[in-house]
Amino acid sequence: MNNSEISGFVNIIKPTGMTSSDVVVKIKKILQTKKVGHLGTLDPAASGVLPVSVGRATKFFDYFLNKDKIYIAEVYFGKLTDTLDSYGEVLEKNTLPVSYNMIESVLSKFTGEIFQTPPKYSAIKINGKKACDLARENKNFEIKPRKINIYSIKLIREIENNRFLFKVHCSAGTYIRTLFNDIASAFNTFATTEAIIRVKSGYFDMETAITINELEQTKKVLSIQEIFSTAKTIDVNEDHAKKLINGVSVRVKELNANIDNNAEFFAKQNDKLIGFYKNENGMTKQIVYLY
Repeated sequence: MNNSEISGFVNIIKPTGMTSSDVVVKIKKILQTKKVGHLGTLDPAASGVLPVSVGRATKFFDYFLNKDKIYIAEVYFGKLTDTLDSYGEVLEKNTLPVSYNMIESVLSKFTGEIFQTPPKYSAIKINGKKACDLARENKNFEIKPRKINIYSIKLIREIENNRFLFKVHCSAGTYIRTLFNDIASAFNTFATTEAIIRVKSGYFDMETAITINELEQTKKVLSIQEIFSTAKTIDVNEDHAKKLINGVSVRVKELNANIDNNAEFFAKQNDKLIGFYKNENGMTKQIVYLY
């Protein structure tokens, strides 16, 4: 297979200090291919799972955009920085003691559907420009609150005075730095998230993740179907293939395959993937076009 034909996913462990775009540039060089993109930004100060798509797999960007995430976070209460992480300039400190019980008493207010205002030092676009760039230029701008979902927050342990370790399961678009500063505000203090590790992003987790050095050695790219291992792949005839390629919905029962309602599946003809679909009330709904 030529490098230009590589398609699939790389589950990379992004190191602290690198941007997600930096990782993409490195992968392009390692795999000697141009069509590469990450599936969800990690802050430079954060590390952990960064799913990266290659070739035709880049078409799954929108699909993965809204997948859940799981993070481990080390949070210090009583220090505020302009970026809400350890990379920022310290703005304020206090000596208010924060206890395990104080934190536990307010966590329920920050679970479920809540509104969150993303931090100014973020990749949010404001009139086509990143908020973090505007913040560095000392420009005045406003970021509107948006709805997120916090499925669970677990207080793992107290590391030392005012320093705690948490596990957060949340929807896409959640800013962990903001979440913990908002939590701190519930008992009249502030917080800096000093370390963030993303341990799961959609189907990708730390168990199957590799470092950039390991990718250099192995050139390991997971096939599209490896990532969607629970999704069926069905062969379709020429007539159905033409319809699906042209975006025409087909009755699932005509495909002679047992696909449950709302189940996702791949369609292929002559060993070539046509696309990724969903059985929506007995009709095929195209999720990703792959032909």
